[in-house]
Amino acid sequence: MHTKGEIFFKQTVFAYAALLLLVALACGCGPRRPETVQIRGRITLNGGDWPVPGMIIFTPVEPAEGFPRRAGRGVFDPQGRFQVTTYVKGDGLMPGKYRATVLCGEPIVDMDTPAKSFVPDRYQNSAQSGLELIVLPGSGHMEVEYDIPAE
Repeated sequence: MHTKGEIFFKQTVFAYAALLLLVALACGCGPRRPETVQIRGRITLNGGDWPVPGMIIFTPVEPAEGFPRRAGRGVFDPQGRFQVTTYVKGDGLMPGKYRATVLCGEPIVDMDTPAKSFVPDRYQNSAQSGLELIVLPGSGHMEVEYDIPAE
């Protein structure tokens, strides 16, 4: 059997633990992510739709001062619509300068059949694609459009 003092002690410890938990949650003691700017857009193939969905990858060239270097990506539908993700779905990109890579092709069926890409080679390499994006701090959100000429 517990004495009144032991019960009071356990209740007090429980109350302090609950209070600490509430304070920790209120302070948001989890990791803080850097600011991101929502990026939505459309990428077309020769002015039109794509045969299948694809992906656009934004590689940081020069992060804005005080921001880390981290890539973002967006999956686009056959109409080319996408939204960019860096940490969580649709959060966008951190401020900085980016170059883009575009990937879109048929799935690999077996190791003997080469994969078919619908993207000209140049656009599959961010250093050669010529697709650039500058994201300014405090922008809130941006709409972008790119067109990939068929070769």
